[in-house]
Amino acid sequence: MLCLEFAIPPLPQFVTVGHAVWSPGDRHFARTFGVYDLLLVKRGTLYMTEQDKEYAVGPGKLLVLEAGLPHAGHRPCGEDTEIYWVHFIHGCPTAHIRREDIPWSSLLAKGTVEDVEPSAQQRLYMPKFAAVDVEALEPILRGMNEIHNRLSAENAVRLHLLLAELLAALQAECARTSAPEPAVRLARAAAAYLDGHWRQPFDLAGLEEELHFQADYITRCMKQHIGTTPLQYVLRLRLEEAKKLLGGTVLGIPEVAERVGIRDPNYMTRLFSARFGVTPGAYRRRLRQRDEGMAAGRDEDKE
Repeated sequence: MLCLEFAIPPLPQFVTVGHAVWSPGDRHFARTFGVYDLLLVKRGTLYMTEQDKEYAVGPGKLLVLEAGLPHAGHRPCGEDTEIYWVHFIHGCPTAHIRREDIPWSSLLAKGTVEDVEPSAQQRLYMPKFAAVDVEALEPILRGMNEIHNRLSAENAVRLHLLLAELLAALQAECARTSAPEPAVRLARAAAAYLDGHWRQPFDLAGLEEELHFQADYITRCMKQHIGTTPLQYVLRLRLEEAKKLLGGTVLGIPEVAERVGIRDPNYMTRLFSARFGVTPGAYRRRLRQRDEGMAAGRDEDKE
């Protein structure tokens, strides 16, 4: 299945939503505009062409027409056809990706107290054209329509939250319809286990016992499908937590090392420096200097 990949944040922005029953003989008109057009058919069939590709969007199917691409109905509906549509915009270029190539288990950089902008590494996925779980999606679409029909200052935020809920459900569809190969499933299972045990002493034997595979094979699967070995995965989690503690607490370096499961603070310093290009002490000083500079700037503004 082909999926659309959107860089986030920001999330796609709501434009409009609708619901209708098209009669036999009705056909979608031709247009090209800068808005994504999400179409979900509950019953009947909608016949659409985007550029040169034809789609028969039957019951329980979803099609996302892309911004800037010409689309038109190439054939009229042959029966009563019930559809929902959502228009949204997104400022970043969209990429196509096969569902089996989506890196679900890849670790992403976490925001820290040092950051002043959100991470640019996050992605949102949704099906381009696929059979979907209408029972899961229809309540969201129905709720969006109800709010849109009586839109006010009081409920406008709820409409945008429902769009975010719809986007999350569509991404879940990409994962639900995906059938990863055994090696991918094992890599994800290993990552999930390590997510819950990274504070404990690293133990490959425990991982073997939990997953019922030899450590060498687990390591190969994680390296191939997640990009790290089990130990590298755990160390990355520990170092990300160390960054948070350095910025949000007054704990000394030894205490930080102990909190993240690294017994030797000198070893943590070497790992931290190799990963982030700065020692833990220098990282903390940089944060304090930044905070002091911001505080001084606020004081000058008051004067």
